[in-house]
Formats: sequence, C-alpha cells, structure tokens
Amino acid sequence: MKALSKLLVALLALSLLLTACATPTAETVVEKVVETQVVEKQVVVTQEVVKEVPAERAVVRLSGWASSPEETALLQALLLDFTVENPDIVVKYEPITGDYWATLRTSIASGTEPDIYYMDIFQFPAFAQDGVLMPLDDLMAKTGTKRQDFIPSLIDAFSVDGATYGIPKDFNTLGLFYNKDLFAKAGIAEPTDDWTWEDLKAAAEKTSDPANNIYGLGVPADPGRFPIFVFQNGGMIMTNDYSDTLLDSPEAIAAAQYYTDFRKDKIGATPADVGEGWQGTVFGKGQFAMVFEGGWLIPYLNKQFPDTKYGVVLPPAGPKGEGNLIFTVSYSISNNCKNPEAAWRVIEYLTSEAAQTKVLESGFALPSRISLQNSDYLKNNPASSAIFRGALQGAKPFVWGIVGSDVNEQMGKALERIYLENQAVDASLKQAAEVIRQKIAESK
Repeated sequence: MKALSKLLVALLALSLLLTACATPTAETVVEKVVETQVVEKQVVVTQEVVKEVPAERAVVRLSGWASSPEETALLQALLLDFTVENPDIVVKYEPITGDYWATLRTSIASGTEPDIYYMDIFQFPAFAQDGVLMPLDDLMAKTGTKRQDFIPSLIDAFSVDGATYGIPKDFNTLGLFYNKDLFAKAGIAEPTDDWTWEDLKAAAEKTSDPANNIYGLGVPADPGRFPIFVFQNGGMIMTNDYSDTLLDSPEAIAAAQYYTDFRKDKIGATPADVGEGWQGTVFGKGQFAMVFEGGWLIPYLNKQFPDTKYGVVLPPAGPKGEGNLIFTVSYSISNNCKNPEAAWRVIEYLTSEAAQTKVLESGFALPSRISLQNSDYLKNNPASSAIFRGALQGAKPFVWGIVGSDVNEQMGKALERIYLENQAVDASLKQAAEVIRQKIAESK
C-alpha cells in the first residue's frame, strides 16, 4: 500500500511538472467534473481533469429552482460536461431558493435577470405578454434544431403566433395509478389504456369499502386534476385566446357532475376525508384504489411505500375521447441577453438527445425529445412510459392565461362548495365563472 502511495505521489508530481513546462496558447485551469452516473438516485463519483480554455470566455448565467439535491447535482453535471466540450463558454448556475417568480420579476425590472431561466408553462402567458422573452427560431435555424424534434404539445405550449419562446426541458402528465392488491381483492381485471368513464366508475364501485375507509377513486378539489374530465367530455376551461372562461359550459358542468358523484356515491373521496393532505399518501397507504397523479408519485411510492404494488395507465377516455394535462418547464432566454448565441448553445446542449437521455435514465424527469419515446428505459419502466405517452394523446397544457391563478382558485372553490356545502354543480361552476370573468375584465 505504501509503495502504491509513493507511486501515485510521483505520478502527480510528474504531471504537475509537465503542466508547468507546457506553453499553452490558452489559459489552463483545473475543474471538477461530476460524472452523471446515478446509483439509487444519488449522483456519485467526482473526477478532476485538466483542460485548456480560451483566455476570453463568454459568460452565461442560468437560473432555476432546486427541485431536489439529486436533480440539482445532475444539472450541474450536465453543465460541467458542457463546459468541457465548449471551453469558450462559462456557465454560472444561480439557483433561486426563495420565491422564484418574485425574485425573477424583480431582477427583470432592474435589468439584472439571468440570460437563461426556467419558465413554467403556467407563468408563460404573462411573461410572453410582457415581451421579456427572446424568440428562439433564428437561433434554432442556425444549429439545425427543429420544432419537430420535440413532443408537439410541449413545444407548442411555449409558442405564440408561430414563434418559439422556450425549449421544454422536461414534463409530466397525469396517469391513472391503481393498487394491484385492491384490484385482486375485488376480483376484477386491472385497468388498461382502453378504459372509459364507465370502466372507471365500475371499478371504483367494486374496490370501495367505506366501512374500512377504502375508496375506489381519489377526487380532490384540485384544479390540477379535475380539468382532464372536462377535456374528455369535449369541453375546455378557457377559450383558445384566454379571453373568456368555459367553466360554466354544458360540457364542463357534466364533467363536474361525473367527477363529484364519486364522492356523493361513496365510491370516491378527497384526501381530507381520510385525514390526509395529499392523495399520493392515501394511495400509498392503500386507502384509495385509484388516483390521477403525475410521474412525481413514482419515486415517492418507491421510497415511502416500497411494498405498495401499483400500475399506471393512461386516463380513461370520456364521452368525447381522451384528455390529459401537461405540466412542463422550459429553458427560455431573456430578451436582454447580451450573448444569445452562447446562451442558445447551452440550451441546445441541455435539450440534446444525449443530455435528455441522461435525464431520463436518472429517473428524475421525462425528456421532451420525441425520439426517446422508443428508448429502452421506457420499455423497461412501464409506469414512466404511461406518463410519457400521456403527452402524445389528448393532452393540453396546464395554463389558463393571464388570470390563471384566479382560474385555479375558483375551480378549487367550486368543487369545495359542491363537496362541503352541497351546492348544485351547475350553480357552483356558474358562480366560479362569474368571478373569473370579473378578473379577466380587471386585467385589461
């Protein structure tokens, strides 16, 4: 062991000597590169490398929120890999740990915003209207990056009048998670992608056991769950230009009636009905046989409820077909960016097929590249595959325009009034629509 240590010291000394004697044409620096190997969702292994970089380097600032230490480490690994391959660009990752949107808006107002920042689809309309985002189409053309390279519903979500203002970095949709043991106990077949509303209701009836606090379907008063039923019934939450709400349309009212009847008939329940705040926890405990949740539930169940046996399929089709929600975030460039070409090269790398493959195989998120729909990872992970397929079948972005927060609030309140005050479904949705229209008028 001592002989080995002496040998390593000698090799290190020789390496430093050779480096000192070299006459590079550019500045020589040492950087730590974090390999993107993931072992049980923990990024491991660091490696020091010596590389030559130009004396003058473009600086690109990138900001986002930190979802988890593991995801942050993966992003930093990709950025360092980018720097190795692009020595003329320095990427400074500046995560925002507080109120992301308030901090970002303050920096935009003062002209100190980062060159690249995360843009959530829910916030996109307001930023696009303010003109603070740079259109990317000319930059994309220079590098041969095509809109068709990405899942259509994702790239379209960050587009206005044919112009692209963000490249989706990842996404989620809703899948129907089901408890295999509860289905086996009820003696019924497990759900499939071909299910309909009738199948969903029948399964909820047979898997419910109210006496033991077990219900067939979770039906929270959640604006991030309920809208898919409106879509499946041929309706919309807002008009295409967000100038009006359609929450009080016959399609939306009928969808709300179907959705809330699960609780009324005691074959569905809200998380609060069983003493919890989130239905993912209820599902993990085996008290809900089915829930509509996104891919975020997969790592949660694997970690918190490893003994829960579950499957995931596409949401059942309604009378008018399929419907789903897309939750997505883009990399967008500030309109004030001084070096958009360098910023674009960063985005191009982070959303390349190679980088997106690493993201997919990490298990943290689903990639936006449509070519990865046939990846071995998705073939071997059916739960994630179902969430991915959701973006290709009847999915609409989780966005309601400038007054989106008000729309969400009123949807939630409408469902709560139906549940807790026994207000008629049509009256409750009409009341919500009136408030939304007032908010739209005030925003003009």
